[in-house]
Amino acid sequence: MSLSVNAPSSAESLDRPTIGLVLAGGGARGAAHIGVLKYLEDHRIPVDLVTGTSIGAIIGGLYASGLSAREIESLMLEMDWEQALIDDVPRQDRSMQRKFREDQFSIPGTPGYQGGALKIPSGAIQGQNVILALQDMTQHVAHITDFDALPRAFKAVATDIVTGEMVVLDTGNLAVALRASMGVPAFFAPIEVDGRLLVDGGITNNLPIELAQAMGADVLIVVDITSPMLPKSALGNLLTITDQLTRLLVVNNTQVQKARLTADDILLVPDLADFSAVDFSAAADAIKVGEETIKARQQALRPFMQSREAYRAVTKPIVRAPTIASIELVNETALANTVLRQRIFTKVGDRFNLKQVARDVNRIHGLGHFELVSFTQKQKNDQTVLAISADKKAWGPNYLHFGFNLESEFKHDSRVSFLVGYSQQEVSQYGAEWLTSASIGDEPSLESSLYWPLDPAGSTFGYLSGGYSDRALYDYENALRTTVYALRGLEVAAGIGFEYQGSWRTTVGLRRTEGRAHAVSGESQRSALGFDESSLEWRFVFDTRDDIDFPAHGAIIDASWSLYHEALGSENRY
Repeated sequence: MSLSVNAPSSAESLDRPTIGLVLAGGGARGAAHIGVLKYLEDHRIPVDLVTGTSIGAIIGGLYASGLSAREIESLMLEMDWEQALIDDVPRQDRSMQRKFREDQFSIPGTPGYQGGALKIPSGAIQGQNVILALQDMTQHVAHITDFDALPRAFKAVATDIVTGEMVVLDTGNLAVALRASMGVPAFFAPIEVDGRLLVDGGITNNLPIELAQAMGADVLIVVDITSPMLPKSALGNLLTITDQLTRLLVVNNTQVQKARLTADDILLVPDLADFSAVDFSAAADAIKVGEETIKARQQALRPFMQSREAYRAVTKPIVRAPTIASIELVNETALANTVLRQRIFTKVGDRFNLKQVARDVNRIHGLGHFELVSFTQKQKNDQTVLAISADKKAWGPNYLHFGFNLESEFKHDSRVSFLVGYSQQEVSQYGAEWLTSASIGDEPSLESSLYWPLDPAGSTFGYLSGGYSDRALYDYENALRTTVYALRGLEVAAGIGFEYQGSWRTTVGLRRTEGRAHAVSGESQRSALGFDESSLEWRFVFDTRDDIDFPAHGAIIDASWSLYHEALGSENRY
């Protein structure tokens, strides 16, 4: 690995005070921090060390890593926040088995069910796409595990949700530290770092002034974007009351920290009254507010401006992609490690390729068994190790699924049904799944199916299913419905299938159906009819759609063929 860093000279060698930058948490309001950074750079005001919490940790950490203010601005404005703040990987990276299940159960969300009790996630968002985005932004310093060794010394703040203590993050993987600092409780799931369960640092220290002073800062530039307390008129429901409690903790600890400021320090409080902590679409305007706020303090900042000769901007380290010497895998589930390794296309001896590794991580997460899949680069004996960690879902591996179907012929009846399913996953080391589902409504049914992969890649599998259905059939004459039949039957099916990398699947098997049909309304004079059919069936499904309901790209092909024959036990041949 070759490394080139243009770092500033120490404050001592420049005969000037050590300047620390403290950035508060405040969600999307944190875009104002970028405006402050732009002014500091444009006016050659050096920053020697940085502390931050939540969004302040993210922007401060990126600045400490050597990114310029304008590079951070581009990242903030170009970021797809809607995609980042969900956990699902692109549909193309999901297995066909998962696609089939999601097609069947249309209502999002799969709570766990075990021991007669519901189990739900510890946060609305687990942070899968957030951690990948942060790893992308900090890839140039992924080899640095001591944050004092960054182009600017840096420390982030998180909270131990078990003990309630403030936790200072100054070693390890920078992306993981930033993710831990921004984990708003209930919104983001806690993340485990060095055995401690961490959430947003704003709960214990939203404005880490004391921390920056302890790092050796002589002068602090402090940016407080803390969300204010809500007025009485806004406290009308459970959500706003809960929000107010969090704000109370944050505001109180912020006041404690601000009391430590000295006469030499510069406090900036951008006017963000019209900005929401969750509206990232207003980032460009918030950046301007940050610039205007610091510009108003230019007289106080003037003594710290450096000449062009004395000011040497920190630049991003230029790192040559290392060669991967080995790949380590930490797998918390009952799945065999080979199942995960089949989804890792990066090989030992390859140059590290962020896009390829991120795709590997998505393929593993796309299996649907994991709460979070992440990666880090580690150094062992001067060699680079790619470490991939796959955390099991705390609410799994058995889940409830829900769906809703509405069919209408417009001129005639509509059919409505509610679906509920219970899946037992990780039944085998290769990820076998037993799914039992029931349809409640106009056409009730009950079905149980077993999907059994025969190899780690899931490219070959067996299946077995059986069920009962009660549905309606219709006779028409001159486009008018004349008779409605109730068709009740039992069926069982078994076969073998083949799948290729989540894009297509083909199956071949036998199906046997027995039942009776009788008229429930209309003009038919027919008596109840029994049927006993057996068939050889083949099906091919190709599905690369990016979305089930409103695909922007991709295609679906669903073709099937059936042969009914006496040799198979069928009453008829066709």
